[in-house]
Formats: sequence, structure tokens, C-alpha cells
Amino acid sequence: MYHNEHQIMKSVYDHFFNKIEDGVIPIDLRAPALVGTVQDDPFDCLIEQEIKNAFPDLEVVSSGKLTTPDIIIRDKRTGVIVGIEVKKLIQKPNGADSRGLTMDYNSCLPCGTALIKVGSVTADIPCYYLYALLSNDSTSIVTFILMHGDFINYEFKLHKEAKVANQTEYSHGPYGEGSVRHRAMYTYPNPLNYKLKCFHTRKLLVTKKLDCENLKVEDLVTQEVIREDIYENKFMYCVIDNAAIGSTSEPELIEDIFADCKARKAKQRNSASMPVLSE
Repeated sequence: MYHNEHQIMKSVYDHFFNKIEDGVIPIDLRAPALVGTVQDDPFDCLIEQEIKNAFPDLEVVSSGKLTTPDIIIRDKRTGVIVGIEVKKLIQKPNGADSRGLTMDYNSCLPCGTALIKVGSVTADIPCYYLYALLSNDSTSIVTFILMHGDFINYEFKLHKEAKVANQTEYSHGPYGEGSVRHRAMYTYPNPLNYKLKCFHTRKLLVTKKLDCENLKVEDLVTQEVIREDIYENKFMYCVIDNAAIGSTSEPELIEDIFADCKARKAKQRNSASMPVLSE
């Protein structure tokens, strides 16, 4: 029986940590040619099925195509509900991740709180993000991070506004037969960036310090990350690594972990790209 979402996420983390360490999670994704126009991600499906198989006492539901979060977990005995949004990247041949500083979050802003329907009633639930870096041949998990979504964005109001921000313009073009989809594309920090040595090639649970203390896993904390927002508020997160069991080292303190993202500047596009032929 799970009394809060943190217990559920710790159990999910433990399961994946053990299976990845043992090398027994088969990563067998459908080839792109077989995926076709199907919008669901085969890796999402694999994660969902793995959780279902491991936790038959929990209700595990896929949200469906292009719906956030990807997976909903509910303990029907206690009523505890938590969401998981799955984000994966595939390694480049040189071992680096395929994105760098940021990754796409499409038209749904990342957040540690998500909206779902329970029957006819709308409810907000906590949401974690499962980040996975797959090997270049997509047969194994190189980096695994189960992270509270507030680490990336805690502003729920902004998240809700983004969900209804997309618009479509019709009667477009000289014949009035076209349409234009105005769809926001959000790029937020990429925890799978290979330059983040505190995350790269590890199997981790990243959660708020108070939640970590309530779980009584302080002995597994290898880093403490301070997240400071634009209002100078500071929030402490713990990086939990089951591989650290038995370690007596003090946690490393990390500040401004995504400093390079903040340093980006807007670029003015003065001309459109076009093909060039020689004279």
C-alpha cells in the first residue's frame, strides 16, 4: 500500500535500477519503417508495460497519443495518483546525447503538476519525468533519471496556459483553402546532456529534499542541487542513487546546474534560407 506518490516513484525507481543494473530490460523498439504515422512512442509503451508487469497491485494507464502525462499510476486502495511523462534520446556514435543543452517538450510545457480527469472531475496530480538515454543501437539504457517535474518547471499556471495556447488559422493562401497551425514549441533543459556529469550514465531518482527525508533515503543522496528561480527563491533537490549504498561521502552541492541554458540569447533571423545554384 502506497500512502503518497513519493513511495510509488521510489518503488518504480528501485525496479528499473535493479533491472538496468542486471541488464535484463530488453529494449526492442519498432523500426521507424514500421511505426509509420502511429503517434505513440514504442519506448513509452515499453515503460508502461514494464511497470504494469512489475506492479500488478497498481492501476497503470496509458494516456493515449499526444497526451501528457504519458502514463498514469493509481493505487486504488489509497487513492494516490501520480503521472509519468517519458522522454528518451538516442546516443550519437561518439557517445554524446543527440540534443545538448535543451530538448523539445512540443506544445506541452513541462511541469511537476499535471491535469487529468477522474470520471467527470478534473484533478491535478504530481508528475515525474522519466528521462532515458538509449545506446546508439537502441538496445540498452545508458542513462536513467526519474525526476520530479518541478525540477524543470514548477509554475502550474504557465503549464495550464500552454495547454490551450495553440491555434489554427483557416482560409489561408490565395485560394483560401489552406490553414496554418500556430503551435508553440518549448525547449527546456535536457537532463540527458552528456556534459552533466552528475547525471550522465547513471541511474537516478531526483526528488525534493523534504520528500527524500520522508522516504528516509538520505544515505543514498550523492548530490544536492539548489534550483534558484528568477524571483531569487531557492529550492533543494536530492539526487538519489541506489549504487551509493554504504557510502559515507557527503553529498556534493550543485548550483545553477543549467547555467548554459540561461546564457542563451535570442537570434534575429534577417533572411530566409533557400537553395543556391552556381552561376
